[in-house]
Amino acid sequence: MCEEHPSPFPAALILDTSFLRTIGGTESNPYQTSIQYVQSEDRKLYLSAGVVEELTEQRGYLSIDWVDRADTTEWITIVDDVQPGVRVHDGPRAGEVMDRAHERLATFERTDPDELRKTDSELPAVAVMLLGSTSHDSVGILMNDRNAERAISGVLENTYYEGRIRIIDIWTAIEFMESQMNGTSLNKGSNR
Repeated sequence: MCEEHPSPFPAALILDTSFLRTIGGTESNPYQTSIQYVQSEDRKLYLSAGVVEELTEQRGYLSIDWVDRADTTEWITIVDDVQPGVRVHDGPRAGEVMDRAHERLATFERTDPDELRKTDSELPAVAVMLLGSTSHDSVGILMNDRNAERAISGVLENTYYEGRIRIIDIWTAIEFMESQMNGTSLNKGSNR
């Protein structure tokens, strides 16, 4: 399940569509907190191919073009398609993680796996790829979907990735970011 206390906060954060939809537009406090935290704390945001596809489909419903942001800023990156054979140490391969998460999610959603999009189930596979191809020692998946959280957590449990791929819900993430930003600004103010 989601972490209640996400400290230390991962430097690599994969964003689910549910997270982006929930934080709102540039005028919302959650958006401002997220972006200020990411930029001041040198965090890196990632979008999976499935999330990019969903964002493109929902362009009229979201006030921010996240795909354009990924093309024009350094703090958000679009990850290439999942490479199913990637693995880190003795952890399952990215494709296995994705397939298992998809099966579990289909069970939780009571939906035929062939009819269920793979966007949520590709997120932990992307995390495996990031662990294998970057210097990040942990990757956070920011989402707002209980069934997906449960499905992904269950697949990662008792594998090399448990604790390295961390599922963090939006409100826990925002609360943590706010606490860090308030602490940072207080500390900066006290150094004058």
